[in-house]
Amino acid sequence: MTEVERDAARLRLRLLLGAWRSLVRKIDSQRSRLTVATRLSYWLSGSGHSILSFLQERSYADAIKNAVPFPPIFVLGFWRSGTTFLHELLCCDPRLGFPSTYACLNPSHFLLSEQWMRNRSQPPTTRPMDDLRYSWSSPQEDEFAVLLFGAPSVYEALLVPSLLRGPSALLDLGAQPIEKRDRWVAVFTYFLRLLTVQQGKPMVLKSPAHGYRIPTLRLLFPEARYVIIERNPYEVFASNLRLWRTLIDRYSLEYCSANEIDQFVLVAYVLHEQIITEETRHLRGIVRVRYEKLASNPIHEMARVYEELQLGDFEIVRRPLEKYMARVSGHVRNHFTLSHAQKNLIDTTWARLIKEKAYTWPEASIDLQ
Repeated sequence: MTEVERDAARLRLRLLLGAWRSLVRKIDSQRSRLTVATRLSYWLSGSGHSILSFLQERSYADAIKNAVPFPPIFVLGFWRSGTTFLHELLCCDPRLGFPSTYACLNPSHFLLSEQWMRNRSQPPTTRPMDDLRYSWSSPQEDEFAVLLFGAPSVYEALLVPSLLRGPSALLDLGAQPIEKRDRWVAVFTYFLRLLTVQQGKPMVLKSPAHGYRIPTLRLLFPEARYVIIERNPYEVFASNLRLWRTLIDRYSLEYCSANEIDQFVLVAYVLHEQIITEETRHLRGIVRVRYEKLASNPIHEMARVYEELQLGDFEIVRRPLEKYMARVSGHVRNHFTLSHAQKNLIDTTWARLIKEKAYTWPEASIDLQ
């Protein structure tokens, strides 16, 4: 496949025009794979989605202005720690709302178009990093909506992977200039109001990047509740390499080396755990979950989550949870391969965290070569 063919096959995110203009200025000219066709495609798409965003806002102006979101439930955890599984379990509760994949990937017009889209017959597809089945109606990361609206987001690095070289600046909202922090707050709360207009329920929100934003989240939502999930760090590392390489290959406008991804994951995980440790001491409604326990006995673990967070009568959600588990029962977890050098890097960089969490090398899920 030629570079032109690869560019034609590369997926385009539905950025608003302002988001595209901001992001394209960050591309490293020495690493750029941006073509004239791609630039034109994003410009035209951005213009269209900006117009749709304007129409959506005008159509629901009063409802958006008067919307008062309920205190959210945040699912926290580093990428590939089981946040998607936990998010989908919580979203089985009919009393709770969530941003769908359609809303997160089409934030500019989902109030206008999502119901029409759901009425169309659409077969589920699978995620490229783990073959989990999902559809337009599946729960999704609100991080995508934030990115597409043009607020600071870690997922800018999917298109501009050179940003991975500065993990703190990319991930830590507190390290951003005040105008960028204000921009993120404005966009995030606006999207939450849109979801409230659509569903009128407390939202279950999931983005691994939210772990870095706890200082901001607890000020914005003092009554919010948090579920933190963790997983064996060796599996987290291996799965993150597959995640970031897959998504960067699909969306990147720059060339990126595998080593850059390795180094980013190593540093980002340490930073994430530091902030989680420091900031959760200030939180009230919080419960911790281990992925291994959740995967082996999801009903029992979810009952504990409901009890500790006081989420209401668990029996209302027991049957929907059982139906969901029956639907995903055939899913086969990924098996990974790491080199001895990569294991040594993990052992060196994450030694304290691995010891504190009491995890060991997972021979059943990772081959060493």
